Amino acid sequence: MSNIIIYVSSRNNYDMLSGEVLKNINTEGFEFINVDDKSSNEEIKKGKKICKENDIVFLENKSRGIQMATQTLIDFIHENRPDCRWIIHFQHDCYPISENFFGRISKLITDDKINDFGTIGFNRLDMGKHTGNSYSSWLHGEEPLGALGLAHLSILDKAGRWLQPTMNSWLNKNKVWKEPFSVEINAWTGFGINVEAWIENIIPTDGYHFHLWAPDVLMQFLSKNCHNVVLPKLYLMNRQELKEKYDISVNSTRSAKQGNDYHFGAPNNFKLWEKRWGWDYENPKTIPPIKEKYDGTLIKEFIGHDTRSGPLKTFDLGDY
Repeated sequence: MSNIIIYVSSRNNYDMLSGEVLKNINTEGFEFINVDDKSSNEEIKKGKKICKENDIVFLENKSRGIQMATQTLIDFIHENRPDCRWIIHFQHDCYPISENFFGRISKLITDDKINDFGTIGFNRLDMGKHTGNSYSSWLHGEEPLGALGLAHLSILDKAGRWLQPTMNSWLNKNKVWKEPFSVEINAWTGFGINVEAWIENIIPTDGYHFHLWAPDVLMQFLSKNCHNVVLPKLYLMNRQELKEKYDISVNSTRSAKQGNDYHFGAPNNFKLWEKRWGWDYENPKTIPPIKEKYDGTLIKEFIGHDTRSGPLKTFDLGDY
């Protein structure tokens, strides 16, 4: 049995599962599981056929949204895959490009290097839309910084809080960002979740569907003093444009706002976010006034941290 399971949550996009996901993700022999998020009957039939042909477990979400799809998977793991310690989630337009990607994570797990983290994030590249020439640099053997996550609590600016050199050139001026570091919200198009830490710390909701599900989970970990850590040497490719081949909107946020429940479900549930956390996700200046509510947690530590000076904390994980 394996200490890693790779998974996706699918909703009426099974042509993309077969046409992109199963071709782009080299599982390296680790198990891949599909969780269906209440697709149409026709799509469920198609999905089950694809999964059967590829020896993939097909699970049906016990409720709705990716948080609940993740809970569905973790319940399955608890009953059927006791050796699995981490699950790695991918959106359908995202896949690893680093050699031996899952094997390197598996070794970190085996060596007990990441036991205490809630999640692990990666160094996300694209074809230039958001990360400039980082992919070209990577192809030439360099180790560039792409999209690393979101300084949601510590940089009170909607654009400036994105941790990527195209938004913040100061990232390239400090080598410490190339070490494993703690982050408020890692790049959630692909990230790993500690199964035991989820069971101990996460209360899932069906109030988030496709959007905000991951940032909410990451905040829950910070509220319980579990670090979300970025591993900058492990690279992902995020190609949003692949969705166009399957008549799926590249901009999921805009599409959901326009009523595309078929692929994305309900749009950003900012009201639930504010009810759960006490601040407006879209207005960072509402964060400092509630910081005392989070005394003794990583949430308050990040609120008071000057991210431009470097990460809140780095970790020596050896050669990974």
